[in-house]
Amino acid sequence: MAQVNTEKSHQNRKLALGAPKAQARLNLCVAGGGTVRRSMMAPEALMRRTLVRRIPLVLLMALTSLGTAGAQEWNTSPEELWAALARAGGAESFPSAEGVVVFDTREVDVEASGLSRTVQHTLRKAITAAGARELAVESFPYDPLSAAVEVLRCRVFPANGGVREVDLATVIDGLDPQALIYWNSRHKSVPIGRLEPGDAVDLVTRRVGFTYALLDGDQGADESRFVPPMKGHFYDIVPFWSSWPVVEQRYRVTIPLDKHLQYQFYNGAAEVSDRIVEGRRVLTFTMRGFKPLEKEPGMVALSDVAPKLLLTTATDWKAKAVWFHDVQEEAESFAVTPELKRLADEITAGLATDEDRIAALNHWAAENIRYVGLHMGTGEGYTLHPAAMTLRDRGGVCKDKAGILVALLRAAGYESYPAMTMAGERIENIAADQFNHCVTVWRKPDKTTVLLDPTWIPGVREMWSSREQQQEVLMGLPAGADLLTTPVSPPEKHPLDLAVRSTLKDDGTLEGTLKLVAEGQSDAALRRLYRSRVRSEWAALDETMLTSVDPRAVSLKVTRSDPDDLRKPFSMEIDFRIPGYARTLEGGSLMLIPLAARDPVGQAMHADELALSTKPIERRYPVRIGCSKLVRLSERMALPAGAKVEGLPEAVKRDGSGRLTATWKVVGGELAVDESLTLTKRIFSPEEWPSLRAALESFRKLAETPILITFARPAKEKA
Repeated sequence: MAQVNTEKSHQNRKLALGAPKAQARLNLCVAGGGTVRRSMMAPEALMRRTLVRRIPLVLLMALTSLGTAGAQEWNTSPEELWAALARAGGAESFPSAEGVVVFDTREVDVEASGLSRTVQHTLRKAITAAGARELAVESFPYDPLSAAVEVLRCRVFPANGGVREVDLATVIDGLDPQALIYWNSRHKSVPIGRLEPGDAVDLVTRRVGFTYALLDGDQGADESRFVPPMKGHFYDIVPFWSSWPVVEQRYRVTIPLDKHLQYQFYNGAAEVSDRIVEGRRVLTFTMRGFKPLEKEPGMVALSDVAPKLLLTTATDWKAKAVWFHDVQEEAESFAVTPELKRLADEITAGLATDEDRIAALNHWAAENIRYVGLHMGTGEGYTLHPAAMTLRDRGGVCKDKAGILVALLRAAGYESYPAMTMAGERIENIAADQFNHCVTVWRKPDKTTVLLDPTWIPGVREMWSSREQQQEVLMGLPAGADLLTTPVSPPEKHPLDLAVRSTLKDDGTLEGTLKLVAEGQSDAALRRLYRSRVRSEWAALDETMLTSVDPRAVSLKVTRSDPDDLRKPFSMEIDFRIPGYARTLEGGSLMLIPLAARDPVGQAMHADELALSTKPIERRYPVRIGCSKLVRLSERMALPAGAKVEGLPEAVKRDGSGRLTATWKVVGGELAVDESLTLTKRIFSPEEWPSLRAALESFRKLAETPILITFARPAKEKA
């Protein structure tokens, strides 16, 4: 299975200690579903994008300043903190919570260079034993080439009174656990120690720089090495959500007036103060009384639905696309060397069409560049490594696979560029860098574009994985490009066709042949089952296509296409026998569920049509599956002589975002089962959920519907 490179930059800022008297003030409310965007004519220059590994924040709620009017210094007295704890309350105020965030503050100071420094102050209180365990250790991830983190203070406020200072000499600076991406990420951990319910932790940290960009590698003491890649620009992405209730959360940024900062608040309401203070702009965002979101099965990422703040000095997406293009060209990331030219010629030799040549190059990069990330020097986070380096090393992350494909396409005479996207989360329409993945663009002579993704298509017959449909992309074209959303991939491109030809014996044995053909992402899902195992295990895996529904199934003969051969759709044929498949009842009647209706291959794959929870009945948030899909199940079962069938379900026809047509009937001594389930897209809105849910429930109900096979008895002879 292809690994997804979760790369993302996430700048962090400096916190101002106290605010001078405001010279001007503006307060407004940013509310709910309709968001408010404040913008002061953004400059034409664009903040440099850092396409980097996304490091998850350990403290999702660690965001910004104290819960009283005006800015306050972080050295708040113990008496004030005790008072804040008393006002917040405990289990009586938050009966179902493990803890409460009393306040959560971040103050950010931005210099003219774009360098930012942040002081973060949180006061959190444990309510349960589980909450106390969660507070026992605090950890702060960072990369030493991009940021510095310092713990300024940590104090424990025990429930029975007093204050315990945590010795900062015990703070641990350690390497992050790593797999597949071996960069220089580290974390500072604060061993707070054993806590009890009712205890609280007061923590202050200082951070300079941003999360991941890997600059010039200078390890000197001068913090100027943390100036962002495009000097003078600033952005931030601030989650305003938490797994615990939050009494008050505040974010304040102080920035030079000429930065022309624009912002937008999403999925909630915040109080906004916009002031001019001693010639600098001071923006404050405050949210009170946050309650954790109730998660729903299969829902989209929290960042798509939870409150968050985006800020940027970038003009728009087009300008950012121009910058992304220019920085790669200046770095000569796609220089065509003789080795690359020779390779491109070898890969495309004998291929007649552009589409065939593009596909060959795309799949070569997908299958021959191992997914592995190593630190390789200057610009690691935001420039694509030279394609010649990737060819030499035969390894890299998403940007390296995308970059070598750009170079190979150019070597073959095609126009190609890199692009950025966000796998797993939505990119909002404000140019605050929201990317974690890099892909490739092929631009045709007529200037239409085709997206290619060598990271996500190992073992996939597609050129671009349809698991990335309904996903935003920014193409790094020379003249720029606006943000686009990839279209829905028609479910007919991802069919799973299962046909069973069977015979039911008088003793309940079912024997016959199962034929399977798949394409698109249904094809890829089946191949993934095999390609994730060694070949010696493939025969055992073949067995699961039937034993997943009945462990008594015996595969008499299996014919299967090679999962590594992408030239044709995946197919399989199994001759089988299942002794006792039908249950024998008193009097000799048989009871069974048609084999095809049970979707045995779907069970073996844990497919969405069977695995996606149909709860709740109504949804607040969108639901996401792997890909749009068409599942066609059919069976022709020869019945024993003289058999009659009882309990056939009525025909089903459901339309909407989930569509289902199904008929079970007896025709000429055969049971004929035909079902067709269509999952029309990858992401469904709450309004689309009822029809999707209805189709899934009807489909699954059929898979649990038994029918009765009876036999006519001869009439009794007369005396």
